[in-house]
Amino acid sequence: MTNSVIDEQREAVQTRKLLGLIAGGGKLPAVLAQSAKDRGYDVIAFAIGEEAKQRCAPHCIKVIEIFAGQLGRTMKLLRNEGVKECVFIGKLQKIELLRSIMKLDWTAIRELSKMADFSDDTIQTAVGDLAERNGVRVLTQSEFLKHIFPNIGVLTKRQPTADEYADIDFGIKIARESARLGIGQTIVVKDRMILAIEAIEGTDEAIRRGVALARGPVVVCKVPKTNKDPRFDTPAVGLNTLEAMIGPKPGGVLAVAANETLVVEEKEMAAFADQRNMSIVAV
Repeated sequence: MTNSVIDEQREAVQTRKLLGLIAGGGKLPAVLAQSAKDRGYDVIAFAIGEEAKQRCAPHCIKVIEIFAGQLGRTMKLLRNEGVKECVFIGKLQKIELLRSIMKLDWTAIRELSKMADFSDDTIQTAVGDLAERNGVRVLTQSEFLKHIFPNIGVLTKRQPTADEYADIDFGIKIARESARLGIGQTIVVKDRMILAIEAIEGTDEAIRRGVALARGPVVVCKVPKTNKDPRFDTPAVGLNTLEAMIGPKPGGVLAVAANETLVVEEKEMAAFADQRNMSIVAV
């Protein structure tokens, strides 16, 4: 091996950056890990649960399992690994955190005791601020995932009907108000009637509830929160969203906020929707 090749390899090692990935459930943590890797980062995943460990492992130089309620241990692990930048991504159901309250460590208890309420925004902002007080800058998800934000348009072969567009317009307005109030970011609509509003149960369960009430196709609207902390909670949809929309009759529409919603595996979602007479539209 020539000296020039060795020098190039040394320079590459020196210019690579380290990223801590606080990974919850779903496919997005692995997508982000691969994107960060492509951008020259060495990624260490701090995975919440076995699913996150398995999904992130192929894209990371190291995977460490953590628990949502053990903030002190997580901050210590970040310091021990020399992490100066991190990103939070992936599903973490708040109800599961509440069920595991006996597993909270002292740092988590201390931070929770300072909070005015236990809304998602309040908890996420507190955790992000804690990380930054410990010398770890929290980056936004969008820095690594700009390529999966769709522009305005229909992503499927089927266009929504005029009645469905009326439901989309109605649902998006209600969803933005619901998100502003901190209730939920997803609304299920049928004939300008609200069938379900996402709350603590999460998007998929809210959709299933709406489909059961409609006994047929529905319009699902998902939007980002108003004035949200950019470090957290970018809305996302995936195949599981469409699966939750399956009812006794084919059809339905998934409407998302264009350039503000992550669409995971867009081609696969479009193919799935086309097979079931569904429409996906970014508005």
